[in-house]
Amino acid sequence: MKGKWRRWLAWGLTALLLVSFFPGIAVAGDKPAVSLEQAIRTVKDNFNIPKEYNIFNSSYDSYDNRQTWSLRWYAPGEPGGSFNAVVDARTGEILNMNTWKPEKQPEPGLRLPAISVAEARQVAAELLNRLAAGHVQELQPLPDDNGLIPLTPYGPVTYTFRWQRVVNGIPFPANGVNITVRGDDGQVTNYYLDWTETDFPAATGTISTDRARQVFTSAGMLELQYYIQPPVRPLAAGEKRPVLLVYLLSHPSQGLIDALNGKPLDLGNGRWFDRGGAGGMGDMALEMARKAAASQGSAQSKPLSPEELKEIEKTAQLISQEEAIAVVKKWVDIPSGLTLRSANLYADWQDPEIRTWNLTWSSDNPETGKPGYMSARVNASNGELLGFDLPFTSPEKDGKIDRKAAQRLAENFLQKIQPQRFREVELDENNRQSWEPVVVAEGKNPAVQYFYYRRLVNNIPFPGNGIYVTVDAVAGRITGYNLNWGNFDFPAATQILDYQQAVETFLKNRPLTLSYTRIYSPDSPGQGQVRLVYQPMGNPGIATSDMIDARNGQFLDWEGKPLAAQPRPYHFNDIAGNFAEKEINLLGQAGIFGEYGDAFHPGEDITVVSLMRAMLMARYGVWGYKDLKDEEILKRCHDEKWLQEDVQPGATVSRELLARFLIRYLNLERAARVEGIYKVPYSDAASLSPGSLGYVALVWGLGIIKGSGSSFEPGHTITRAEAAAALVRALQVDR
Repeated sequence: MKGKWRRWLAWGLTALLLVSFFPGIAVAGDKPAVSLEQAIRTVKDNFNIPKEYNIFNSSYDSYDNRQTWSLRWYAPGEPGGSFNAVVDARTGEILNMNTWKPEKQPEPGLRLPAISVAEARQVAAELLNRLAAGHVQELQPLPDDNGLIPLTPYGPVTYTFRWQRVVNGIPFPANGVNITVRGDDGQVTNYYLDWTETDFPAATGTISTDRARQVFTSAGMLELQYYIQPPVRPLAAGEKRPVLLVYLLSHPSQGLIDALNGKPLDLGNGRWFDRGGAGGMGDMALEMARKAAASQGSAQSKPLSPEELKEIEKTAQLISQEEAIAVVKKWVDIPSGLTLRSANLYADWQDPEIRTWNLTWSSDNPETGKPGYMSARVNASNGELLGFDLPFTSPEKDGKIDRKAAQRLAENFLQKIQPQRFREVELDENNRQSWEPVVVAEGKNPAVQYFYYRRLVNNIPFPGNGIYVTVDAVAGRITGYNLNWGNFDFPAATQILDYQQAVETFLKNRPLTLSYTRIYSPDSPGQGQVRLVYQPMGNPGIATSDMIDARNGQFLDWEGKPLAAQPRPYHFNDIAGNFAEKEINLLGQAGIFGEYGDAFHPGEDITVVSLMRAMLMARYGVWGYKDLKDEEILKRCHDEKWLQEDVQPGATVSRELLARFLIRYLNLERAARVEGIYKVPYSDAASLSPGSLGYVALVWGLGIIKGSGSSFEPGHTITRAEAAAALVRALQVDR
């Protein structure tokens, strides 16, 4: 008996060790085909791991029918550094690699890439053929010339290359390979292989592209809507966010058409698909609280400004806190045991003309089954209830009323509290809360039901405004109500594309493409099911969206701005053989100096505004500066103290003035103004303007501007090529 007990104990301990060593896998017969040792050797055979990364650990993962070894080497202490890899424990393939090492630059500043895009592409291709040899036949390269390269002194320029999987001659955007190569030493820093092992539907018996277009059109995939940019900043007094007329891809299928049965794909019950290269597009909470003026002050106090007097007058006309509480009590019973904890009067940051009372109640000793808090919002100008929220407190998990009954409760409430606005909304069943139950068992009802009624203007949906209602389906009562209803100027729906024109315009730039995609569902979020579909896909690497301007058909970003106007890299076609070709190319890849598109005009005189715009983009990135007006560019540069002269935007730039601009850009003006310590090797130094010697000496000493041989020629007019070269040299020493 003791021997049998020892055998059971030994088996149990062995099982425990196996489970701890191979977490997530069954003990019986599920040992990985590739051992940890084999995984380590595979990685070390393909990559050089720095010797200083001498601490190593690993983990084993089993998920969605996949088994992987995760390996990590890293250096102890500072400055650190790491090398990470993931190996398929069944096939031995390297699935993922990324490495990071601390930068030890002897000199700060931008580093020009030592290898070209073509050379980096060759490095990536060689690695691809080595690590993914079995997949290469199903991979096609995607364009690599559409990514902006940031100019930063904190690391090298990097190049990223992508390959997309093609199965049976049909693209599968969800699968492919990404490789990133450093521009300074040609080392690979990231490798990522995403590959699905599954059966793909045969590409036979599919509907034609023309039939897919007919289905897309007849299904009403695009919807004419009023669109307003989500709020990202407080508005100034009197400022309004513009409302646009757009056509939006808003169908529940998200544009997917089953290529076999010709029907829009059902993406209900919380399912979603991997967009891959198909393209596509939250409100940020910020309240600008203001204190209400209490009194006019004494006769000896400082006089109030017109703006202050206006605010006092406006605040005096608002309802009081007590009146706001009475409004809440008119529509909802405040649970017993709750005490008013805060009452804030603030200006709506989306519309400063609106003042709102924000009220919160809570309990010091909340009881089980009873609400422990409540909040409400009241328009302080007209006493309108804007919203309230009560928690769900029932232990019941199933509702006692179904969705139709809950909807009747919601709509009866809205007809009472918002009779006029209820006539201006429609129920949007496609707008569901992320926390709503996706699948409900037959005969069961969710304990809480949510409804969103979107606003209609001129019989056109305006999803940016609407009313949320929450129904407690156990108690049969309203527990949440939130009104979002702004005062906007809506453009008339005239001179817009009709639906057919909108579809043709949309599909011209995002043609329906026969492709494989993965469909995921909440009950199996891992691998997903591969389906053969037609989906609207843009050109790989080219930005696109689900929304077009209803007037001109331009694709719009989430701000409502044309995608065509977004920053992009430029590949200049007129700089071959130019002395500054390398520097101009780098700036073009960063999206700078794009006034003439893919032409640079190297011999043209640089203007003040063009140079200043380039300096701002080089320092802060291209986003936000490309479309600024000339006057705004000059103001920003005045604020930066780079531009201190009174010049016109279109004025040319002399060599002496360029020296001043770049020394200020490097924050070295204080040093440049020190007198009596500088001299320069120029025969015409005496012709420099008073106070310019320090600037000229610094740009000469730092190698930014060398002049014309033995002379500086301070009045020489700078060309665009000269300006580009000098700017890049300045970036190389920029701290």
